[in-house]
Amino acid sequence: MSKAWRIIILVVLVAILLGAVCIGVGMLTGADATRIYSVLDNRYHIEAYIQYVQQLIDACKEAGVF
Repeated sequence: MSKAWRIIILVVLVAILLGAVCIGVGMLTGADATRIYSVLDNRYHIEAYIQYVQQLIDACKEAGVF
């Protein structure tokens, strides 16, 4: 089982690294940060995830978890 977790962590780290490289290349080629964010938000709905996490935190606070 630990070998499976190592593979999962490796895949996640590679995905984060590739994402950082893509954003870096976008910045180096003259893209505006707001344009990069809007393209990523259109593709991956980043704003929806942020709102979901905020709602989850608020619900946990109301339930007395935090």
